[in-house]
Amino acid sequence: MTPRNDCSPAGTLFKSVVAAAGALLAAYLIWKLRSLIVPVAVSSLMAYICRPLVLRLERHRMPRGLGIWLLLVVFVLAALFIANLVRSIMPTEIGALELKVRAVYKLNEGYKNLMGLDQSRTRGNWIYGLSQGELDPKVYQINRLLALTQEEHTQFLASRPRGPEAPAGSDRLLDYYRVNLQTLRVREPAALSQTGAVRAAPPAVAQTPMPALPIATLGHILSTWIIAPLIFLFLLRDTGEIKGGLLGTVSNRLFEPALAVLADLDSALGDYMRGIFLECSLLGLTVTLLLAIVGVPPRWAIAIGILAGATNVIPYLGSAVALAGGLAYALLADEINPLLPMVNTENVAIWVIAAVGLAELLKNVFYEPLVLGGAVKLHPLVVVIGVVGGGILFDLAGVLLAIPMITVFKVFVSSTARQLKAYGLI
Repeated sequence: MTPRNDCSPAGTLFKSVVAAAGALLAAYLIWKLRSLIVPVAVSSLMAYICRPLVLRLERHRMPRGLGIWLLLVVFVLAALFIANLVRSIMPTEIGALELKVRAVYKLNEGYKNLMGLDQSRTRGNWIYGLSQGELDPKVYQINRLLALTQEEHTQFLASRPRGPEAPAGSDRLLDYYRVNLQTLRVREPAALSQTGAVRAAPPAVAQTPMPALPIATLGHILSTWIIAPLIFLFLLRDTGEIKGGLLGTVSNRLFEPALAVLADLDSALGDYMRGIFLECSLLGLTVTLLLAIVGVPPRWAIAIGILAGATNVIPYLGSAVALAGGLAYALLADEINPLLPMVNTENVAIWVIAAVGLAELLKNVFYEPLVLGGAVKLHPLVVVIGVVGGGILFDLAGVLLAIPMITVFKVFVSSTARQLKAYGLI
């Protein structure tokens, strides 16, 4: 009796066509459902991170379902805390106007001191002589961009507690406003020749109003993210059904190699994600403490630290965000309360740079070896290309998921080759 040949040309062609059709269908579905990539990936990775905690709670005789719901409640409370913190530091309408006035003043004063400008703003030091043609237009454009409109001008003057005619030195922000007007007079005398008092408004700047977030868009965002807690719960409640379903599609010959590959993927991805989570948490905490030490108020230091930790999932971005946030506060703040006696308003920017540099040094020297010691290592060039390429292909989702996907691919290829060789299949 002749055995049946399952590898006939017709059978091979049929399997190839089915595989190609499946790949095309999968690519089509991924593209059409790309708005779900970030919620699904974030919830899945959070489940990966939290799985050891659930197992530890189970070992302490806590039911698995209760432990999962406890973790979900903790995440919800953390999200509410962050949202409340963001709301507390968001400026009011008048606060935003005051921030614009302070920003313009600090910019002009810093530029004046750096270039050694006189009162006419036309003569300065040798640096100004070399860069005047390029920097003057840029500074003027920023002044025009941040200048108050006619309506904002009226609101700002009406908000001053001592009134718009308050004497010099009695209202610091009003003094800043007068200096800003004087700077604009010097830089644009023709446009401001008719303004001789503090009540006069600077030239109105054409500003496009920020479009309000449509209700439909907000509803779409909420509808996509509402799936995240469900995926988080289902993945944590899984006790091996998903892995069993995947292994059920593998032939007996490849069962043991596939099981070993899945174990390697689980270990690599779990170690990487838990390590990244701990590294981001440690970096955020370090940035918060160091900025508070050099004089940044606690609520601003906490906000910058949370933002730095959250953005550290994208390599090299967390420290850059911390530096930008710390310098923005240092350059705009009028008063600071540092714990170090040598820090003052004149040198606080230097201390902010030193604080962020120390946080980055601690991350590279201690945090990464400590929490990512057993994780898969990627070359920095691969990281950069992966993040940029992921952003080009899938926007934010690609930026966030580029490194985990590269890690999974690297482990999958190396583990598959190793297991197939070990079992004599290649």
